[in-house]
Amino acid sequence: MKKIHTILTAALLAVGMSSCDMEKYPYNAVEESLYMTSANDFANARIGLYSYYRSLTTGGYILLPEMQCDDFNATVGFSNTYGAAYRWDFQMSDGNIAGYWGNYYSLIARCNYFIDSYKKIEASEQSNFSEADMAKIKAYVGEAYFTRAFSYFNLVNHFCKAYNSANAETDLGLPLQLTYAPTSNSATYPGRSSLKATYEQIVSDLTEAKNLVNNAVALESGKAAINYVSSDVVTALQARVALQMKDYGTAVTASTSLIASNTYALINSAEAFRSMWVNDMGSEVMWQIYMSSDELGSATGTSFWGQYQTDPAKVTVDYVPSGSLTDLYDQENDIRFAAFFEPFTLNVSTGASGDIYLFDKYPGNPDIYSVVNVDNHYVNKSKPFRIAEQYLIAAEAYAGQGNVTEAAKYLNDLKRNRIAGYTDRTFNSAELLMAEIRDERHRELVGEGFRLSDLKRWGLGVNRQNAVQDANLVLFPGSENTTALTKNADDFRMVWPIPKAEIDVNPQIKGQQNPGY
Repeated sequence: MKKIHTILTAALLAVGMSSCDMEKYPYNAVEESLYMTSANDFANARIGLYSYYRSLTTGGYILLPEMQCDDFNATVGFSNTYGAAYRWDFQMSDGNIAGYWGNYYSLIARCNYFIDSYKKIEASEQSNFSEADMAKIKAYVGEAYFTRAFSYFNLVNHFCKAYNSANAETDLGLPLQLTYAPTSNSATYPGRSSLKATYEQIVSDLTEAKNLVNNAVALESGKAAINYVSSDVVTALQARVALQMKDYGTAVTASTSLIASNTYALINSAEAFRSMWVNDMGSEVMWQIYMSSDELGSATGTSFWGQYQTDPAKVTVDYVPSGSLTDLYDQENDIRFAAFFEPFTLNVSTGASGDIYLFDKYPGNPDIYSVVNVDNHYVNKSKPFRIAEQYLIAAEAYAGQGNVTEAAKYLNDLKRNRIAGYTDRTFNSAELLMAEIRDERHRELVGEGFRLSDLKRWGLGVNRQNAVQDANLVLFPGSENTTALTKNADDFRMVWPIPKAEIDVNPQIKGQQNPGY
């Protein structure tokens, strides 16, 4: 899919969606016939796959959909970072959206190259690989299948409608490219599949990954297992995908199996919980992306703290949490509140000043600070999967099945570990239970990139309610494009546009743009 490789990403780079050179292994410069021929080739290509995650799980890749929703208000004088998404005026030429599409498809191309290379070795009657080499390579290929599924799932969440089994065969999904086939012949470019076919491919890739991923074989000596895709991480994504499909049986089975294993303990200490976000250490983390002072993801916290400043009076931030978000917590007893929000006196360019809470989920890990005059003070190692999400998946899936008792059990289990002195609640109706599950998911996963896809799954729109902490500090308070924005669940911008660059070069997709663009 050479067309996808050519999409420009300058706008993404400008707003910090891609923080480092992810093209250390340039597959699009390799002749198609020259597939990997040694175990070392596969090991190096594996590093290339993992290097993508440092960008794809930080910065704009998680914040762009968050800023489109209801949790954050732009401040007076903000830099317009994610501004089009915040104002809901983005178009098919939007550079951030084009970069999101293009970089995920670039990673898919790498996965295809990896998988195709393995298949060629498997099909060959002659092999220079030992049994031990092949066992490792198989495990690596499992990680490639997982990565392809992860990529397609994130794309389908934003560029397609919410999954509805009644319409999935006719709703548009994604262009599915499953082999490495760089070509300039636009007649061979794939059009959009059905939404059903897209999800079937994701599920199929995860099944392959589950069969092949093997940390015991693939983990190199001295490496941390938490930085690599494990069988449990595959199961966690299976649960996430199943919930989005409203396949509640699969979601229950996958999520509860991880919980029952007792491998990942929920944190109930305020100090330990804060440490998970500052020092990137925590018992409930299932997978954490490796970073070091010279291998960094984006500085996700910059949007909430501005460029690094030693003088608090000079701090300028782009976004502050809404009052409705901070009010969602039991501020005295919920350990998440002190971990996620920092009281601060904010000064803005108009001369106004106010005491508010800033969002502090990405404060920066001091162990990976390198140079004090560059903006890496707000870099944290991303945590794409935590066991807390699996409790929320179990609760929502059981609720979807009408099993109030089991749903309440997993919801109460999570809340008991987050709120000091919490007493288990009972729920007299499925509606009340589901409302609390939604609120709890909101509290737990805020700022991690889930909000837009959650609202789509629930059939809800966006309502910022003009619920600001301090109207003097935010951009155009009361405006329908800022703090008072309200959008229905069927608003066409709940689904992102297929980028114009893709439409322009792919004749198969020209008539398949999402409605409204």
